[in-house]
Amino acid sequence: MSVWERVARFCQEVYGSYIDWEERFYECPECGEPIYECDYNEYGDYYTLENEGPLCPVCEFLYGGDE
Repeated sequence: MSVWERVARFCQEVYGSYIDWEERFYECPECGEPIYECDYNEYGDYYTLENEGPLCPVCEFLYGGDE
């Protein structure tokens, strides 16, 4: 499972975000922007232990952080 898939599923489960599996994007629960699979590179720059979880590559919202 790719980083994008893990983050998309997390956002869907926690925030109820919409995922379009055909076009490969989910909607960020914070900024509402579509986050495409290509927005995450294969190394997962937006999903690191240093960040303590996944970040939105558009608004840099920490998914699952203190809200």
